Amino acid sequence: MKNMGKSYKGFIKGFIITVIVLLLIILIAVVPRNNINKIVTMEAGGELPDAGAFFKDYTEDAEYVTDMTGINLNEPGIHDIEVRSGKKTYRVKLEIKDTIPPDAEIEMVDIYESRTVEPHEFIKSVKDATEVTITYKTEPDYGRTGSQQVVLILEDMSGNKSEYQAVLRISKVKRIAEVDISEGRFDVGIFLKEQKDIVDAEIVDTLFPDTLGVFPVKIRVGDTVYDSAVEIVDKIPPVAKAVNRKFWTVDDFSAMDFVEDIVDSTKVTARFEKEPDLTQVGDQTVSIILTDEGGNETKLEAILTLEVDTEPPRIYGVQDTVVYLNTPVAYKKGVYVIDNRDTDIEVSVDSSRVNIKKEGSYKVIYTAVDASGNRATREVTYTVKEKPADLIDPAIVEEMAREILDKIITEDMTMREKALAIYKYVNKNVYYLSGRHSDDLITEAYYALKKDPGDCYTFFAASDLLLNMAGIPNIRVERLRYEGETNHYWHMINCGDGWYHFDACIHKPEFFSFMLTDAEAEAYSRQKGKNAYYYRHDKSKYPATPDK
Repeated sequence: MKNMGKSYKGFIKGFIITVIVLLLIILIAVVPRNNINKIVTMEAGGELPDAGAFFKDYTEDAEYVTDMTGINLNEPGIHDIEVRSGKKTYRVKLEIKDTIPPDAEIEMVDIYESRTVEPHEFIKSVKDATEVTITYKTEPDYGRTGSQQVVLILEDMSGNKSEYQAVLRISKVKRIAEVDISEGRFDVGIFLKEQKDIVDAEIVDTLFPDTLGVFPVKIRVGDTVYDSAVEIVDKIPPVAKAVNRKFWTVDDFSAMDFVEDIVDSTKVTARFEKEPDLTQVGDQTVSIILTDEGGNETKLEAILTLEVDTEPPRIYGVQDTVVYLNTPVAYKKGVYVIDNRDTDIEVSVDSSRVNIKKEGSYKVIYTAVDASGNRATREVTYTVKEKPADLIDPAIVEEMAREILDKIITEDMTMREKALAIYKYVNKNVYYLSGRHSDDLITEAYYALKKDPGDCYTFFAASDLLLNMAGIPNIRVERLRYEGETNHYWHMINCGDGWYHFDACIHKPEFFSFMLTDAEAEAYSRQKGKNAYYYRHDKSKYPATPDK
């Protein structure tokens, strides 16, 4: 009995061990398979999924056991394969599906009349994992000239479909021809698809464009008028002459300043290939790029010479002046600034020392600064005095002058013609007699216009009033008088072509002293007597005249 009990206990113990082992085997064999994706789907033509995709919990050490190079990933189907993770190999399935319709790039088809077109001729390129068939949704109308829409059906091996619209053009002429704008005319032959039609072809109601672009053209071939187009292009680069230039360092200039005689059929712009060095005084080579509307470029080279402006401007027309108590003063009247470079330089006046309510002599300072920073100053004395009782009211004198100007000047006259008219009037209508009536210019002009005789100052006063009222720029000039010599007064005027001497006073023998150059004034002065005194003046205070 004891042996039987031992045998029974041994049996039970062995049975339990066997069950435990079987359970372990089941856990090892069955439980991992619950972590497996038995089938993985991919899109045809896509990349092969990583082997880890077959495990629900992604496993980095997973790998394909099956040689996947033998499977066509572009072809739909289901494939039995094996994957491994660790030491365990699993049987799974890879399903390749095609769910994406074909993707295509379409192009126009342009044909001569009397031929058919296959659907694939409209396809520039197509993308799909499988073979694609192309058919018409509706057959084109080959008896119709011009352009028509056609619909293409693209279907892959899995039955995925896509539709595309395309254009079929049927014509004996090209859709578009290209002509250079320099041609200036059309040749009908460039529009024809076949030159055999040229005997019956002509361009209808189309002018040659004068700008770049695409323009409609009508071509008649036989009895039919076809629509075409022309693209006007510019493929010829500009032709031009490079010129050397001199500028001040403070000047504004552009690349176009170095170019002359440009020849091109379109508008041309200019730029520097590299901006000039504006700090480099002297010569430097600059490269200019000319570009026309067609994008054609021409490169030219020129010499740029930069100069530094160190010369200050000159202030003219300022002089010691007598003004009257409590009378407004026009400090800038008759004052001009001339510079070797700049024009229209503003003159500033410091008249802060002048007390117009108190008699006395006061300093007035005139200042002008050019663009280079060069500064000029002139200092003069303004003397404030009690107004003499015998002065004539300026309004009366100006009214007299206005009546004269209305008679001798017309609106269509040039400034030079107006100045000559004033010269002739004063020269012939003011009378000379030694002595003057007043030192006041307005009062003396009154007596001159009343034809009351006076000396050169009387002629000068009349000229001064009429020139100013006519708007003719002028500077008062006074003889540089040596001891024992008399005074003489005249003007310099500028009619737009430089400053010239103007003296309406009579001369004996007669002398035409209108618009004299410095040389002419000096030549006359030498004839008049000792030291060439007549038109002698301080040239530092007055502008130089042109040579002619």
